Amino acid sequence: MNNFTFTQDNCKEETTSTWLISVLQFGSKLEVFKAFENFKLNMKKVKYSVSQKLITTMMSIIIGCETTKDINEKLAVEKLALNMFNMDAAPDQSQINELIRRFDSESINQLQDIHHNLFMNHSNSINSCTKVVVDCDQTGLIANGKSFELAEKGYFSKKKNQRGYQLSVAFTGEHSETVAMFLDSGNTHCTDHYDDLLNAIISKYKEQLYNGNLILRTDSGYGSTDNIEKLISIPNLKFVTKGYSPKTASNIAKNIDYSEYIQADESAWVYELPETNGVRYILVQTLSKKGNLKYSLLVTNISVNDMNAVEIFHFYNKRQTIEAFFKMAKNVYHIKNLRTSKFYGIYGFLWLVFITHNLVSWFKSTVLYGTKLENIGVRVLVKTIGNIRGFVTRSSNGITINIPPITRLTKLIVDALCAPKYIQITFDI
Repeated sequence: MNNFTFTQDNCKEETTSTWLISVLQFGSKLEVFKAFENFKLNMKKVKYSVSQKLITTMMSIIIGCETTKDINEKLAVEKLALNMFNMDAAPDQSQINELIRRFDSESINQLQDIHHNLFMNHSNSINSCTKVVVDCDQTGLIANGKSFELAEKGYFSKKKNQRGYQLSVAFTGEHSETVAMFLDSGNTHCTDHYDDLLNAIISKYKEQLYNGNLILRTDSGYGSTDNIEKLISIPNLKFVTKGYSPKTASNIAKNIDYSEYIQADESAWVYELPETNGVRYILVQTLSKKGNLKYSLLVTNISVNDMNAVEIFHFYNKRQTIEAFFKMAKNVYHIKNLRTSKFYGIYGFLWLVFITHNLVSWFKSTVLYGTKLENIGVRVLVKTIGNIRGFVTRSSNGITINIPPITRLTKLIVDALCAPKYIQITFDI
């Protein structure tokens, strides 16, 4: 058997994350990072500007850092990516932590404006010629430590007696774009920011609303009578929501014979009640795994000519896209790992995640369009393709990144970024 000798000699060959550098190059072309140049924060520049630290935080999200501590290791080797923003080395963990701790209410307003402006300039959904469906939902972020500001006991799915925060989100699943977001204490009901969510959605989709091409889809938390009347009052808005009280649905079901239901799938049946002033009420009967019948009520103003009761049932269930986004954000962008105990710091980091996610979605729909990677999940892009390294060559003619197509996924990203075989990408830095 051969003996192996390990040395540190001649380890000067520079490499870069193909995933990270490609997304950053794409974002630079869209001028995404210019939006942070005039960001105001009460923080002195020693070696790095505020904008450089904000961009470094976005890099850490793109590359899948679980905590700010990971920046020290994962971004330290990304010299080319750092050079794009006039940095020779990455700000360390302590500097990013201090940046996040310094966020205040004005910082949140600035980040919200940056998100909005970038969305209006680059969103695929607002330029869509078809109907746009926006989902609204809330998810909990657990924070049990006593030092977490404004953390309160509240409802956290499958978790009892927990403290933390509630994150209210508007999201368009077809285009995988974050539309709006609000963070509150853990005891905050999802409807507390409903007006704000609606205003944020409408401000982005004025043309779709005017043309009757905007559909809002919400779960039962938003399904109170007052909220339904609020939706009805918005001209041209289409909606599907689940009624707030399952007890109401159960009481209605008592007067309906089983034979009157229409089967929607193998364990669900629907019955449509008489329409009232253009609003339809669809009773849903589902058979649980334990053999129990459960009832819920779907409320919509979408015409029966556009969707029948069964189609409304399946259309409503497609709101699982926002639930999938929550799961991905917690486990790939690692928003469940709160970067600070400061409320505005947590809030600000979440805005950076939402801005970064949209950049990733636009990269997928543009650079990866028409390739086998176009519909691949963010988890695979970050966790797997994010580990593909390219070899960097710097010369008087520019910078070249060589990507040997060794594995199947490497070949796919190579095909998406440039010509096949042994690949060279040129970056203007």
